[in-house]
Amino acid sequence: MATGSILLPNMAAQPPDSAGPALSVAKGTHTAPERFSLIASFDAATDQHLWWTIQVPDNYASGGTFRLVWEANATSGSAIWGASVGAVTAGDADTPIEHNQNTATTTTTAVNATEARRLVETTIAPSMDSMAPDDLVTVLIYRDANNGSDSLAVVANLWSVILEYTTT
Repeated sequence: MATGSILLPNMAAQPPDSAGPALSVAKGTHTAPERFSLIASFDAATDQHLWWTIQVPDNYASGGTFRLVWEANATSGSAIWGASVGAVTAGDADTPIEHNQNTATTTTTAVNATEARRLVETTIAPSMDSMAPDDLVTVLIYRDANNGSDSLAVVANLWSVILEYTTT
C-alpha cells in the first residue's frame, strides 16, 4: 500500500452564498512569463468556508487526511482550521444535496514565527463518512476565526488543500 493524493485547487472551490473567503489572484515576481496564483483569504474575525466536490479514485483503500498549505502576514498567532466530509455512494437513499456532512474536526496551527508569509502546513484528519471508491464526496474547509482560541489577528491565505489517503 502507498499514499495517494488529490489536489483540491482553489479554482475548483465553491464558496457559499455568504461567509466565503475572498478569492483573489496573487501575482508572482516572475517576468516572461508572469506567474499568477489563486488564493483564498480567510478573514480574521468571521468564520468563512469553502466547498469542493470530488469523486473518490478507484485505488482508495482507507483513511483520509487533509493538508492545508497557508500563510499569513504575521509572526505570532494561531489559526483554527476545520474540515468535514460527506460521502454519497451510488444507490444511497440521500442525494448529494440532501446528505449531511460528518461532524467537523478542527485543529490549531501557529504561524511561522521566523518570518511573516512563510508557508505553514496544517493537517486535519476528519471522519471520512464511510468513504469508498467511486463515492461522490463533498469537502468543507473553514477557518473558525471567531473561536476564542484563534489568535491570528490577520487574514490567513490558503494556497492549497491536498487530500491524502492509503491506496490499494
